[in-house]
Amino acid sequence: MTAPATQKPAPLVSALGYVGVTAVDLAAWEKFGTDVLGLEIVESTPAQLLLRADERAWRVSVRPGDGTCDFIGWEVADAAALDAIVVALESIGAEPARDSVLAKERRVADLVRVVDPAGINLEFFHGPDLPVRPFESPIGATFVTGELGLGHAVLVVPDMAEAEHFYLGTLGFLESDRVRTPRFDVLFTHCNPRHHSLAMMPTKTGLEAGLHHFMVEVDDLDTVGHALDKVNDGAAKLNSSLGKHINDLMVSFYCQTPSKCEVEYGVGGITIDDSVWEPTVHTIENVWGHRRMPGAPPDGMPEEM
Repeated sequence: MTAPATQKPAPLVSALGYVGVTAVDLAAWEKFGTDVLGLEIVESTPAQLLLRADERAWRVSVRPGDGTCDFIGWEVADAAALDAIVVALESIGAEPARDSVLAKERRVADLVRVVDPAGINLEFFHGPDLPVRPFESPIGATFVTGELGLGHAVLVVPDMAEAEHFYLGTLGFLESDRVRTPRFDVLFTHCNPRHHSLAMMPTKTGLEAGLHHFMVEVDDLDTVGHALDKVNDGAAKLNSSLGKHINDLMVSFYCQTPSKCEVEYGVGGITIDDSVWEPTVHTIENVWGHRRMPGAPPDGMPEEM
């Protein structure tokens, strides 16, 4: 008789809700976000660009700045879950702060903000605004969101042990797997069936701390192909060629946003069933592809190291 699977505790966070970045050129981000990614403009002013990907009021914020990450928003189930986040953060000496003014600005019912150990501004929220008007992509893209959230975020952190304690130990993210190669040491974690909503790698890979990239997933390979054609035609800088990851099996490419971070644009990522899933360690990065382009920013240790 097969032993029953061990019940894993549910993460306090339910999904990646939104991402905020800064940029010198908001007009460039507007063109990139709509023409290449297929996001819909919600608001476009000199102070802020808001982009929509689904039934939510918005998913990506761009504000004037030096190109670094502005904030990352993590959704929780309800008010009780937000209270649990506050208790968990206070238990490790963090200083979560409820912010009703910011909640109104972000178009959510309630919000708590805190800074993570790597210095990244985090926002935990519930009750997102759901506009009546349907989402309409300017290129006809359909994004895979719903319970899976916006996609995933990959962080570069100065101290992996500290980051793991914060995200897994305190917030309850579950390990999906790891990729360990001569170039990479990446931990992939999930908070819903998406293979990973959060991944982390150390600054010792040669990268600066902060948001390395975020991923958006579409439902059709042709959408990825058309976007890649636009990038190859000069709409953005291609950083990694089309490829298939070894762990989440997503077919995707990476390109440079008008901010410092990259975006991964993909299709076909797997989902996880926690009742049977067992984390593993992969010693290769990809099934095929994802070749780093000449002149692209680093994504790990140089090949020759």
